[in-house]
Amino acid sequence: MSNSNDLPSAKRSAVLNLIAVLAIGLGASVGPLDFAVNVAFPAIAAAFQIQTQTIRWVALCYVVTYGSLVLWFGALGDRIGHLRVFRFGLALGAIAFTLCALSPFYSWLLVARFLQGVSAALILSCGPALVTFLFAEHERTRALSVYGSMAAFATVAAPLIGGYSIAWMGWTGVYWIRVPIVLIALACLALHHPRLQRAPATSQGISKTAASHSTIRLLLDTLRLNSNFGWVNASCIVIQLCSFSIPLILPYYLIRVLHWGSESSGALLVSWALGGLAGAALTPMFVRRYGLNKTGFIAACLCCLGLVSICLWSASIAVAWMVISIAIQGAGLGLFQVIYSDWMMADLPPQSRGVAGSLAVLTRMLGIVTGAVCWLWLVDRGESNALAMGSTPEAAFFAGYQQLHYVVAAISVGFFALSCTKRGLWFGAIR
Repeated sequence: MSNSNDLPSAKRSAVLNLIAVLAIGLGASVGPLDFAVNVAFPAIAAAFQIQTQTIRWVALCYVVTYGSLVLWFGALGDRIGHLRVFRFGLALGAIAFTLCALSPFYSWLLVARFLQGVSAALILSCGPALVTFLFAEHERTRALSVYGSMAAFATVAAPLIGGYSIAWMGWTGVYWIRVPIVLIALACLALHHPRLQRAPATSQGISKTAASHSTIRLLLDTLRLNSNFGWVNASCIVIQLCSFSIPLILPYYLIRVLHWGSESSGALLVSWALGGLAGAALTPMFVRRYGLNKTGFIAACLCCLGLVSICLWSASIAVAWMVISIAIQGAGLGLFQVIYSDWMMADLPPQSRGVAGSLAVLTRMLGIVTGAVCWLWLVDRGESNALAMGSTPEAAFFAGYQQLHYVVAAISVGFFALSCTKRGLWFGAIR
């Protein structure tokens, strides 16, 4: 009798668990969906009549804001509850997206992007922690793979959403489309799984000593005691730095050199995102076979291989070669992002899961901000030099584009070749 009575309860628990996972993934998707804005960069620049380099502030106001706050919001979630922080971020996001879409001036848009950054920090800081609470501890890699796959799926959709929403509503469509997404996620979280209401791990009998430490002290202590901790974080920054050259510059290459439309440009970026989805989904299989360390190295090699192959592109490159190049790089990026999050949660105390999940967002921000500043400058410098030598505007831009990817490939390959000299980093004991 007890078994028959437990069956409806188990089914209800499974349904609530599924709803919770989907709601968290839907809410957190507003972060990767921001890649739709990259597709809209040319349209935004034209709408506000600004130069190419000025468009970087659309990315920087958003990325710097959420990157600066995400670690502290993760620590806040560890103390007052991750669900509470996550929900507030969704509500604030609905307001921020509306203000972005209604921007009559470029300065208004930048202020609204700042508000969107605060919202993203609240959401992304606690998303990974919430998902891990829905799975047993030994299934942590699977939980993060599910979360990473949902984020990667949003990245797949982002270029398509960007291309078609621009064609339908203009550049404001990349913001309007996310208002109903956060509202639906909020509604679904009203049917949350009971596990999401639990306090952080400190309430489950785990010592509160580490929780009383400041976040910076926790990270410094981990860095001092674990020689690999700094290398892994630096690796993530380098991967994000080099990978960001693809969504940042590729739309300009497709439009100015190959003369594609926004819909076609968005469709090509889907192959990069699909690679990321495949990499994130296959992470548990790789970890079971090779462990975290070796899987991280495999991911880094895929990222480098994709970036090196992009260096071989020309003004008449075959579409198939373009798809293969960015799909390989995307697969490495998706695989590494899940590995990195899992690695941080393994290295930091269980009661600091919000901080551990936030580190992935922080290192991503450091890479993106550096890329937004350096890559556009590098392309502009190469373009200016080519124009001074008498090249046509199209040929001059392509010269700057090629120069950028030579530098990107050299940085990625050089760093990971150097990292192989760190004993026990990639080829240590299986974790």
